[in-house]
Amino acid sequence: MTNLIKTRVLSIDAWRDYDGWTWDNWFTIEEGVYLPEGITNRALIKFARDNMGLLNEKSKGRVTVDDDGYNLVIIDKNTKEPLFAFCYGEYLN
Repeated sequence: MTNLIKTRVLSIDAWRDYDGWTWDNWFTIEEGVYLPEGITNRALIKFARDNMGLLNEKSKGRVTVDDDGYNLVIIDKNTKEPLFAFCYGEYLN
């Protein structure tokens, strides 16, 4: 049986600074979204697109995932702007 991790899905409001992007604010889209532990980046992007409706078809090949140790952050590959996050860190024991 696959272990599941609880997450909270966030829409990110960020601003660009000299180091990249800083989260200015974030908004909860959905609480209690469970993902398989060790989900691949590709599977997470597919889940965000097909199951959550967070991404559209034009996003294919244009986004990637960064795990910052607290969030799985979906970012734009070109601008590096954070778009959405699956926050798992607050649920770790």
